Amino acid sequence: MRAGLFSEPMIIKRINETFIATWILVDDARKRGVSGDKFARTLALKWEFPLDLMFFKPDGRYVNKLNSFKDLRGADSTVGHPPEGRGKDAAHVDVFLRHVENHFSPR
Repeated sequence: MRAGLFSEPMIIKRINETFIATWILVDDARKRGVSGDKFARTLALKWEFPLDLMFFKPDGRYVNKLNSFKDLRGADSTVGHPPEGRGKDAAHVDVFLRHVENHFSPR
């Protein structure tokens, strides 16, 4: 993701203008969730292999996510990706921007 989608200038700009970006390993989220951290618990419960981009409201409510296997299917042939999904969808930049537009743009 960092070498592809997150290296695109328009994606960097949109994330910086619209979101607070952070990351956590799922094992760490699970540990924090068990310890009572509701936000980490939500991350751990919603997570799907191998990678999710999750979106939350400012108050911490979960909105939705993009999964790297299910939603970002236009992977390059050199990327480890399920064969049934590789190259069969829109470019990752287009998927991300459409998702953000659909869920976070003023109506």
